[in-house]
Amino acid sequence: MTPMLGSKLRRVVCCNPSLMRSRSLLTLLLAVLAAGLLASCGGGGDKASSSTDPNQLLKDTFSGKKDIKSGKLDLAGTVSSGSNPAVNLKVSGPFESQGKGKLPKLDIDVSFDGGGQSIQAGVTTTGDKGFVSFGGTDYALSAPVFQQLEASVEQSSKQASSSSNGHLSLASLGIDPSKWLTNAKNEGEAKVGDADTIKITGDVDLSKALDDVNAALQKLRTIGGAQASNLPQQLTEADKKQAEDAIKNLSVEVYTGKDDTILRRMVIAMKLAAQNQTADVKLDFQLLDLNQGQDIKAPANPKPFNDLVGKLNGLGLGGLGGSSSGSGSSGSSGNAQNLEKYSQCIQDANGDNSKIAKCADLLTP
Repeated sequence: MTPMLGSKLRRVVCCNPSLMRSRSLLTLLLAVLAAGLLASCGGGGDKASSSTDPNQLLKDTFSGKKDIKSGKLDLAGTVSSGSNPAVNLKVSGPFESQGKGKLPKLDIDVSFDGGGQSIQAGVTTTGDKGFVSFGGTDYALSAPVFQQLEASVEQSSKQASSSSNGHLSLASLGIDPSKWLTNAKNEGEAKVGDADTIKITGDVDLSKALDDVNAALQKLRTIGGAQASNLPQQLTEADKKQAEDAIKNLSVEVYTGKDDTILRRMVIAMKLAAQNQTADVKLDFQLLDLNQGQDIKAPANPKPFNDLVGKLNGLGLGGLGGSSSGSGSSGSSGNAQNLEKYSQCIQDANGDNSKIAKCADLLTP
């Protein structure tokens, strides 16, 4: 990593203490689950071939209404700069929908390696229980935290239905690649896993793409409620100008299902340039084993959730509301009090999911 680009990325992703303390573990889990729910509402349209107009393919892929009920997510991100070690991010694992407004079954692993740091984490839900992993150890979510997750997903689902006519897709979020993917070409058939797809390539009108990012941010803040409160409201004109100046050679590859025009893969590549320093960035999203049965099981012998709370406090992350400053004993004491108040809040809600969703405030400093 170059000093400027590399250090900035590391600070934003994993090394900013104020950012880490301001976001609870619960919010992190909800963000991962929300990604899974978004993936379960995909596009779809008519069959495609190597002669189909690429703009029609893009329209069918990103605005269709065929549901994705299960599959395997594979997202890889790489940032490289010269001879410096690359920064790598990977998110992968199976998921299976349990119906609208319900927590999906999933087993998602997250890894980050770069800047001298290596982080492994994950989340598993089996329908009636939830688990998180951190540093290679599994922890069982306590009943109140799992209830909070269920309530938050239900609330987000209701908000999504009311704001997007009952169907959540990239199009309903305001993202339409057919408007900003220029010089689109149908590159013919290609394989993604075992699926037959049609590959589409093109350049990007960055200004129009950033307009879609603004539209999506507004929608996500509406749908996500409190869990999306840390998202920026909008990109300012200065933000957009800075991005347009820094992003070079931006290109996109889209792989859409030959039989159903459901997105199977998207590859985004770009070069970042600022003050005579450059970095190559690549994001590769794949959706594999579409609508096939997934074997998702609870981890064996997980440790109690409170063990993870104590571990995060010991690392100074303040994961569940306890102050990470001062002595360890005072942080643990504050954490225990927060968890006790949180558990009581869940009990007092008496099954009312709108009240349960508000209990998360007790876990956030």
